[in-house]
Amino acid sequence: MGLKLLINSLFRGGAEKQFAALARLLPHDALILLENEIAQPADAAEIKILSSHRSTTSSLLKTASIPLYARRLAAAVRPGDTVLSFMERANIVNVLAAKRSGHRAVICERTSPSGEFSGLRGALMRPLIRRYYPGAALIAANSAGVKKDLSENFAVPAEKIRVIHNGCDIAGIDALAAAPLPPGWASVFERPVIAAGGRLTAAKGHWHLLRIFRKLKETLPGAALVLLGEGELRSYLLSLSAGLGFKTFSGPGAPPPDADVYFTGFCENPYLFIAKARLFAFTSLWEGFPNALLEAMACGTPVASSDCASGPREILAPATALADRALAPYHAPYGLLMPVLSGARLPAGTPPEAEELAWAEKLAEMLSAPAALRSYASAGLKRAADFDLRKTAALWLELLKPGA
Repeated sequence: MGLKLLINSLFRGGAEKQFAALARLLPHDALILLENEIAQPADAAEIKILSSHRSTTSSLLKTASIPLYARRLAAAVRPGDTVLSFMERANIVNVLAAKRSGHRAVICERTSPSGEFSGLRGALMRPLIRRYYPGAALIAANSAGVKKDLSENFAVPAEKIRVIHNGCDIAGIDALAAAPLPPGWASVFERPVIAAGGRLTAAKGHWHLLRIFRKLKETLPGAALVLLGEGELRSYLLSLSAGLGFKTFSGPGAPPPDADVYFTGFCENPYLFIAKARLFAFTSLWEGFPNALLEAMACGTPVASSDCASGPREILAPATALADRALAPYHAPYGLLMPVLSGARLPAGTPPEAEELAWAEKLAEMLSAPAALRSYASAGLKRAADFDLRKTAALWLELLKPGA
């Protein structure tokens, strides 16, 4: 009887990062990938790759290959094994393979499927989640909001779902955050800087942040916006930034000190930027349990987050009801909860939406309130410690015990 860990790939996403960190703390005898893609450090006695697919392979092909992955996984495990999987395709593969091999399939959902899957992706994945997730031996959700989504919208029995929040390597982040800025960046951070992290994807709503920042600049013309990360919306966001009239830096080389918006691209160490920002803004339209928000708090940076249906409220206002929503800026105990934005990708010249105006006014107010920022920085650090990775790993070890 052994524990095997399964995920789509070790690409540069939040779920992959959390998986790799957890793998270092959970005793296991194999780490299994559906795809041949490793961009995260992996500590495993054995890495088994089930296909030659890469991050560039068509998602349609990878979804169609689920039965193939399942046959190969079933051949690699024994009836007494437990396989813990992260991410939707890997989860479905895990459940399908268990029907062949008799292993115990424990699956972990990292996002809210109702938000993540729409259009053609939704037409493919939603029925698969609804059909196969209930067949898992146990389902771990990384937030109460994700548990609610699975139970109410995907017919997953609530009694099968356990909530284990994402973990955070507090000590590791603290050490990385203390690193000096790369050449040219120190002069940028002498200004009031808003940082934003996470992949440049639809979930994160970065186009709203650019529009919010345009309005904020009317009050604080010296402010700068630093967008950390990469993703499929990069070109669109660069175009929008230019359309909004911003002087925009996207590399390579040292940044100019007087740009408005800075796109850093992928950073091996984003924490050294986040720790030196005056405020971290998180405009997500949906989440599971946001690593980027938690890591910003661990950097000692005050946070302002959308109050989307899953994640931020559990972190910033844990004593409040999960169904509550901030319709106006709300000073939660550990950070600001802000109205959820519409998600509409409006042209650059369109007037700000009401929620964007509320964000711009509140962020400008906070950037000019050093005492409030210091208070939230301290509170955020305290709250981040509740999610230390070793505490999370202990919960996983308990969950993975036979009969749990």
